[in-house]
Amino acid sequence: MTKSKLSQQLAVDNLKIGSHVYSSRLIVGTGKYPSEDIASKAINSSGAELVTLAIKRFSQQEAISNILEVIGDKKLLPNTAGTLNAKEALRSAQLSRELFKTNLIKLEIITSSENLDPNMLETIKAAEMMVKDNFEVYVYCDRDLNNCLKLEDLGCVAIMPLGSSIGSGRGFDDLDDLILLRNKIEQILIVDAGIGVPSEAARVMELGYDAVLVNSAIAYAKEPILMASAFKNGVKSGRKTFLAGRMSRSKSFIASSPTKFLK
Repeated sequence: MTKSKLSQQLAVDNLKIGSHVYSSRLIVGTGKYPSEDIASKAINSSGAELVTLAIKRFSQQEAISNILEVIGDKKLLPNTAGTLNAKEALRSAQLSRELFKTNLIKLEIITSSENLDPNMLETIKAAEMMVKDNFEVYVYCDRDLNNCLKLEDLGCVAIMPLGSSIGSGRGFDDLDDLILLRNKIEQILIVDAGIGVPSEAARVMELGYDAVLVNSAIAYAKEPILMASAFKNGVKSGRKTFLAGRMSRSKSFIASSPTKFLK
């Protein structure tokens, strides 16, 4: 790609997910921050335009305006975190549509309260029901290719395989799995869960992933606002690297300067 073509690509490098378009490829969460004030400032520092919120964290006694004040002018992506089966997740999604007037939903069904990894049997059931109910489904899932292909075929607008367990900060349990998914899945791919530092976000963006979702790595940082800014830059750097195209690998050295005059 020539420099001028690359510049043109970067100038219009927006991310379209379903019916919405974003200029940022970083999605952030609202939980685990020391305070609402820090959460609000970190979200702004991240440059994210899409912010996810666990519906189960919402209490009828808590004013919706308090939650939306933290999110500010960002677009809300409600999520079904904490649900254990398809029926419960669908009910949670329908509640969020009523409360927040949006058909965006992040589908997340965990195996148990002790194991936050995705329950894929129930996730696939719920995805089918939600797509039929006119939700734009962003789906948290495992790294199994067949499961991800099923979710793609069902019409989910974004497939979101975990890098490693939620909140673990381990990064990637198996990067080869993520590489395989990117090679086989045509739909939007977003790494969700486990990323601990901006360099890991950059790494998957270099592989051609469309976005990353980060919450714990920012919220648990000693300086969440600074970490949010670091993730913003990491994601941008990884995306630029992918578009620029890395040099090919070689088993032997290749001199960067002429060597014929050294003989």
